[in-house]
Parts: sequence; C-alpha cells; structure tokens
Amino acid sequence: MVLAAERNDVALSGENSWSGLDRLAENEVPVAAAVYQDDMFVDREHSPETAKLVRGLRAWVSDAHAHDGVKADPAVLDRLIAMARGEA
Repeated sequence: MVLAAERNDVALSGENSWSGLDRLAENEVPVAAAVYQDDMFVDREHSPETAKLVRGLRAWVSDAHAHDGVKADPAVLDRLIAMARGEA
C-alpha cells in the first residue's frame, strides 16, 4: 500500500507522525484493499502493517495479479466491493 511508503518517508524525516495515518485509525466507513504478493511497485512487507492501521480495512491478499488487478480483471473490483459490503 502506498501509505506505507509515506509513513516511511515521515519516519526518515524525523517527524513523529503523519496525520493522514493517524486519521485512518479513526475510519468509520467500510474499506477493502487488494494486496498483491508480486506487486512491483508496493513493498509486500509494508502492506499488512499499513492495513492494520486503517480501522475496518479488509485486505485480500492475492498472487493472481501484480498491481493492475482492477484494470486487468473486472472480477477484482467486484470482489473488493463485496468485501467492503461484508458479502465476501
């Protein structure tokens, strides 16, 4: 997830927190995210850590796609929407 990289940038800058991540802990809306094991742009190690910071986030870990799942396969978006609705 991109937010993990942002958090790392904040850590390297010496700041104590990034307000965006702090606010995500207070999230009140359903959230679903695809985490691709072979994503060439997002560090796989940071995605689960970041997902834990977002209250109510449901992560779907998949090796079926690499970063472009929503574009490559419409079923990916269907699954994420169903997850956000609590149907999957």
